[in-house]
Amino acid sequence: MGPPRRRAPEPPVPSPSPRSSRRPARRRPGVAALLAVVGLAIAASPAAAAPAVDGIYDLPGVPRQLASDGTSVWVTTDDPAADVARVDASGTVTPFDLPGIAGPVGITKGPDGLMWLTTTGGVARFSPANPAGAEAFPVATITDPRRIVSGPDGALWTASNDKVVRIPTAAPATATAFTVPGMGARGIASGTDGHLWVADFGQQQAVRMATDGTFTTTALGDAPQEVAAGPNGQVAATTPTTPPHRVSLLTGTSAAVPTLVPGDPFGITYAEDGAYWTARFADSTLGRVGTDGQLTTLAGLPANSGPRQLTTGPNGTLWVGLENVKKIARVTGVTAPTTGGGGTGGTGGGGTGGTGSTPDTTAPTVTRLSLSRTVFRTGAALRAPSRRRAGIGTRLRLTLSEAATVRVVVERRTTGRRRGSSCVAPSRARRGARSCVRYVGVSALSQAGKAGQNDVAFTGRVSGRALVAARYRLRITAADAAGNRSTETVRRVRVVRR
Repeated sequence: MGPPRRRAPEPPVPSPSPRSSRRPARRRPGVAALLAVVGLAIAASPAAAAPAVDGIYDLPGVPRQLASDGTSVWVTTDDPAADVARVDASGTVTPFDLPGIAGPVGITKGPDGLMWLTTTGGVARFSPANPAGAEAFPVATITDPRRIVSGPDGALWTASNDKVVRIPTAAPATATAFTVPGMGARGIASGTDGHLWVADFGQQQAVRMATDGTFTTTALGDAPQEVAAGPNGQVAATTPTTPPHRVSLLTGTSAAVPTLVPGDPFGITYAEDGAYWTARFADSTLGRVGTDGQLTTLAGLPANSGPRQLTTGPNGTLWVGLENVKKIARVTGVTAPTTGGGGTGGTGGGGTGGTGSTPDTTAPTVTRLSLSRTVFRTGAALRAPSRRRAGIGTRLRLTLSEAATVRVVVERRTTGRRRGSSCVAPSRARRGARSCVRYVGVSALSQAGKAGQNDVAFTGRVSGRALVAARYRLRITAADAAGNRSTETVRRVRVVRR
C-alpha cells in the first residue's frame, strides 16, 4: 500500500551528497453508458506519433511535485540526501542534496529563471546550473507547504492552510498573506484570467483570488486536490475524494462543469495538445480531458505504480511521478494538432482549425429544446409510463445550428447553508446559518450531434449506476470542433423510486 494520500509529507532531515543514476526501466454498452463514457481519439497531425509512455526511470525517493525549467524536469523527493532530482530529456536522473534546506514540496521555475521551492516555514531558490548554491528564506505563514506558481503580477504565489501567500522574488522574506476563512488549501494555479485559483479541500470549493487579495468561490461538490490553468480563463480542478470522481471545468464565477474521471484523478496539468492531463492514482493510468469535457484514457504505466503528480515538459512531453515505485515516467507525442478542427483541444489550445485557416469564432445555437418527460424512474432502456408506474428515462430533443458535441451536466438538488451570497455545504461551523438550495454535480453526458434535429436518450443510469430518487437539474450546452460553446439551457427533472 502507498503512503497516506491526503496528508502533507513530513519534512525529512537533510544530509549532503550529489549522485547520478539512469534506469529505464464485455458486453456492448447501452445508450446511457455510451453517453457517459464517450471518448474521442486524441487529435494529432498525421505525421505525429500518438501519446505513449516511452520511458520509466528510477528516482532516489518518493516523488512529490514536478516542474520544468524549459530543458529538464525537476522533482522534489522525500529522500533527505536528495531533496531534488533533475531529469534530462534522455531520462538521466541526477539527484542533489540542497545545503540548509529540508523537506521541499512545491517546485516551479520563477519569472527570474531560478527554481523555487516551498518548505515548512519558508521558500528556497537555486539556479538550475548550480543547485549547490541554493538559498533559503523564512516565510512563517507557510505551515503546510504546497504547490508554488508564478503569478500574473510577477510575484510567486502559494497557498497553505487558510492563507494565500504572495512572495516577491526580490525580497522573499517580505511575503504577504491573504486569509480565506475556513480554507484547507491544496493546489494553486495562475489562471489566464489574471487571477490565482486555489483548490480548497476544506470547504469543497475553488477559490478565485485577485492579486489584491479579494476573492470569490465556486462550489465543487467534493474536496478538490489540484487545479490547472487552461486557455481563455478556464481552469480544471480534480476532485478524487468521494466517488464518482471527476475533473471540473470552471471559468470566472460560472458553476463548475464536471467530467466523470474514475480511478482517483489527482495531479493535473495543461499540455501542448490543448487538453488537461490528470494522473489517476488508483488505476495507474492517465486521463485526458479536453476543454469541452471529453475524456480519453492513456494506459502504459506499471500496475499499482501510483501516479500522483505530473507536469508538462518540453517538446510535447509529460512527466509523471510514480509514488508507489519511486520512479518517473515520460510520455511523448503530446503535441498540438496541425490539421483539422482540433477536436477536444478547444480554443487557445491548438484546436481552432488547420494551419492557415480562418479561425471559427461562431458558437453553435441550441433551439427547440424539449424533454419527453420530466418525472421518470431509472432502468436499462427507455419505456413509456403505465397506469401504475412512471416511465423509464427521458428523451431530450433539440435542434443544432451546426455539428457539435451536446453536453448534459446532471446536478442533484440538495440543501446547504448560506455564506454571504454563496450556498455552501453544511458544516458544524455553519450549522446556525440560513439554509439554502445548492446543486451538486453527479455526472456529465456527451453525444456527437449533427446540424438539425437531434435526440439524446437518458435512462437515468450513468456509468452503470442508477441515479437515486431526487430532484435534479440538467445543464445543456453544445460545443463545436473549434471549441465555441453555446449559451447554457437548464431543465429540471425528478427521478422517482423504481
